Amino acid sequence: MKESNRPDEKKEETKSGSDILAKPETSPEKNEEKKDMTAKLNTSKKSGLKKILDTLGSIGLGRERANFIENLAILLNSGISVIDALRALHAELKSKPMKKVVAQIIQEVESGIALWRAMDNRSFFSPYALAMIRIGEEAGSLSKNMEYLSVQQEKDRSLRSKVRMAMIYPSIVLVLTAIITLGLAWFVLPQLVSVLISLNAKLPLVTRVIIVIANFFKLHGGVAVPSFFGAMCMIFAVCKYTPLKGPVQQFIFHIPGVGTMARAATIARFGVILGSLIRAGVPLVESIRSMADVTDTVYYRRFYYRLADSIEVGQSFALSFANLKETKKLIPVSVQQLIVTGEKSGKMAEMLLRIAEIYEKKAEESAQRLPVVLEPMLLIFIGGIVGTIAFAIIVPIYSIVGSVGR
Repeated sequence: MKESNRPDEKKEETKSGSDILAKPETSPEKNEEKKDMTAKLNTSKKSGLKKILDTLGSIGLGRERANFIENLAILLNSGISVIDALRALHAELKSKPMKKVVAQIIQEVESGIALWRAMDNRSFFSPYALAMIRIGEEAGSLSKNMEYLSVQQEKDRSLRSKVRMAMIYPSIVLVLTAIITLGLAWFVLPQLVSVLISLNAKLPLVTRVIIVIANFFKLHGGVAVPSFFGAMCMIFAVCKYTPLKGPVQQFIFHIPGVGTMARAATIARFGVILGSLIRAGVPLVESIRSMADVTDTVYYRRFYYRLADSIEVGQSFALSFANLKETKKLIPVSVQQLIVTGEKSGKMAEMLLRIAEIYEKKAEESAQRLPVVLEPMLLIFIGGIVGTIAFAIIVPIYSIVGSVGR
């Protein structure tokens, strides 16, 4: 067990943020020990192929994983041993993939492997969860850390759920708009084209464009429509799993309403994850890197890694924030000040969790206002499409009727 994780020494360590950051520099042996433990957490003895297969096999088990952590925390807090708790959970599980994961964990724990290592070997649990469990095992506070982890996961899941719910309305409107527009172009406009052409009148540019589009869908609609949806899926995959992910996220952060909500949710997640890790006794640098590992936003993930590197060499949060150019864009000044205050007072975890509460409320308020902000934009977009089609059809007819009247 590391000395820095003993309960009787925690208060002494947290007198000031500068003392926390300076200790690794004064003891090379402890510094090497910390690096070794971090390396153990971030590396696996299994082959890369087996890791990929395990990860693919766990797709769709996110809720099961959260329930496993929550129920394990309850059992451990009631005084049941780790093995008995795992066996009880295994007996209750109905999901075959999850039963297989738990059975493998039980087998390894019974053979003498630490719980966190057995969980890490599954490539199923997040780095920050593994960090909290490992520190809990080494410090003899596993049940307490599991409880922290369970609470943190619930907050994180609640925040993600609110963000998703806020995005349902605009997503449905955009999808339905795309479907209706394609339906008009494929089925309705071709029927109107013959009428427009039979008028033998001079057609405006918009009408001629509509006719071209209608003829295209009439001849190639069976291929064009499936290709359109296939292209949209491909664009989504490219934006999510390629270097384009960063610029796309940056664009989303600048959309009115959506950007405010996304930024507030990101700051809230920063506070709740980092605060929970530090409160559980995870070393500061390791906590920041574990948080970076589970951060989806590219620019924030890079910033967290650079922040961890800066703190690892002995710099304080105040100095690190000042030296990193992207800090002002990613972390609000008020949040920076609260973190620096927490560092100086030795109450970093409490301050971060307070930041999380503040920005969770802001994210929730932004989510509630989002439909009000996006509705006018969506109505203008839909109205533009409908108005263009109506203009293209009505103008030629009106011009014919007018010439007949004269």
